[in-house]
Amino acid sequence: MQSANILIIVAFLIGAVKAAGGNSTVSVEAPTIVSTVFKYDPNKAAAISAGVLYSIASLCLFTRLFMNKAWWGLHLPIASTLMSVGLFMRIPMATNPNSLPTFMVQQILTLSPPAAYLAFNYILYSRFIVNCVDRRYSWIKPEKVTWYIIISDMTTSIQGAVISLQASTNPTSTKLGVDILLTGFILQTASFAFFMILVAHAWHCINRDGLLFREEPWGKILWILMFSSTAYMIRYIYRVTEFAQGNGGYLITHEIYFYLLDSLPLLIGICAYIIYWPTKYLEASVKPVYDNEMTGRVQGSVFTAITHSGA
Repeated sequence: MQSANILIIVAFLIGAVKAAGGNSTVSVEAPTIVSTVFKYDPNKAAAISAGVLYSIASLCLFTRLFMNKAWWGLHLPIASTLMSVGLFMRIPMATNPNSLPTFMVQQILTLSPPAAYLAFNYILYSRFIVNCVDRRYSWIKPEKVTWYIIISDMTTSIQGAVISLQASTNPTSTKLGVDILLTGFILQTASFAFFMILVAHAWHCINRDGLLFREEPWGKILWILMFSSTAYMIRYIYRVTEFAQGNGGYLITHEIYFYLLDSLPLLIGICAYIIYWPTKYLEASVKPVYDNEMTGRVQGSVFTAITHSGA
């Protein structure tokens, strides 16, 4: 499974490089929606390659989910599937560059699904803190992390509602659309950065109390959270920079960066969960018992404590 994911990522890189070399500039004499926003013709081969790779990743995630019956993570493979559809939509967008519905669907399905990837990490963090270690390792109550999901959903909804403004031929409307999209991405990036600080804080506190990650069944969860979150953060920094440059900026007018700094980091992040599906580690974990009257160090597992008390 791990080698298959490496092949997926390598194939993605090859497709992205081909996309960079295959772009052609749209005629300035006949401006279209695509030429107004992107200033290039979307590369069909790259769109097909990326769409297929996301489809494979979605199938693997669905397989993992159904095998482990982890219904709480259903939104991850669904979002990955929607992302693949959005990538495939770049094909008709290249064929019919003046179709506003096609442009809007493509933009919504490539901008919005990553919010569900973040939500998966938020839920996993909460389950990890509550079920595997102790609530005191989290700066805020694990249940409050769900507010981040609400923030992501709200900003995603706002972004979806203003995508048509981005494609407007009116310069004022276009700038307004880009500014709203930028604001949404800044909010998501800020909230996600704070979430990564929460994970790092929990990691530090657990290490401080002498717990050895390699000896715990949940040891890989924090590593997967940090790895995937870092990959997602690369995408969000790219999007903030892209929209900060405005329509006609360097990033938005060069397709290769859409694949290398947006689609690829997201693919790497979700592929981490194909290799290390978290349910395996959550179910194998036994929550430790702490001596709150002393130093708060681990005294043993719940099972051990109950066994000794009944002896």
